Amino acid sequence: MTGLDVGRWETFALGQLGASAALLGLVFVGISINLRDLLSSRRLVNRAGEAVVLLATILVSSTVILVPEQPRRAVGVELALVGVAAFAAIFVLQRSLHPAPDSGDTGEADEPMLAYGFRRVLGLGAPLFMFVAAVSLVADGGGGLYWWVVGILLAYIGALLSAWVLLVEILR
Repeated sequence: MTGLDVGRWETFALGQLGASAALLGLVFVGISINLRDLLSSRRLVNRAGEAVVLLATILVSSTVILVPEQPRRAVGVELALVGVAAFAAIFVLQRSLHPAPDSGDTGEADEPMLAYGFRRVLGLGAPLFMFVAAVSLVADGGGGLYWWVVGILLAYIGALLSAWVLLVEILR
């Protein structure tokens, strides 16, 4: 099964490594542009942290896959560690995140329900799917690195939405 043959994913991983590194650099530029406004809100600092963690997760997981001649199970263990670390980091960054009450009286960390749901699903889902890919590699079945692709897509969407908030919505 191609999802379990880590060596066949080298070109894809190399593309993800480059794309995530470029986007990570742009996020840092965006953070520096609005640094003063960003630092005035813990919610925005946490949002910036999420974008950085999501893109760094793609970068690190791609690097793990590109290490030559690793046994599949070793890659699985490494991806599991990356997924768990990213999940923990994002969980901590989202710990004060709450959906806004219907009354309109929102606090610093309150977000509209739809935005709250997207942020939770994308932020925590990305590393979760990377962990599923890792378990699949170690178990020698069940989709393998195709689950990693789902994690990558969720991470990109989550990071790009956060970057949009940090670059555009912060100025509204």
